[in-house]
Amino acid sequence: MKNINSIKGLINKEELQAIVDTNKDEYGRACVSVAVNVMKRLDKFVGDFNIGYYPDLTTTHGIICKCDDQGGITGFMAENVRNIVTKCHSLGWKFFLAYSINPYNVDEIEDIDRHIGSVVNAGLCDYNEAKLYTYDLIKRYKTNNQKQNKWK
Repeated sequence: MKNINSIKGLINKEELQAIVDTNKDEYGRACVSVAVNVMKRLDKFVGDFNIGYYPDLTTTHGIICKCDDQGGITGFMAENVRNIVTKCHSLGWKFFLAYSINPYNVDEIEDIDRHIGSVVNAGLCDYNEAKLYTYDLIKRYKTNNQKQNKWK
């Protein structure tokens, strides 16, 4: 297993170590390996996360794909990666929101509130911080999407 001590933004070393210790099978190890790669990449991440997909390396999907050293993890495995990163990295709550809010639910207020509640209830940030971040994320997505559609 990769050295988890080199993750600068690690906020819950005990939780990550428990995840590493629990996931000894190939499937679990693959999720943990990609999650550790993602967290190390987040240590160097500058800028804002965006909503969207690969190959954009400002999106969580793009970051997970870039950090996949397993040769093609499944969508369910990517959600496990998201959950590990959320619990264990200082940028995890932002990563969770950018992952969970996507082009298909960007206008679904109940979905958005549920995702905000997830990070708040986990104690990762306060409600106002999560709400402001989320609405900025959505605004940036809609602005970028309008610009892209203008050129088509």
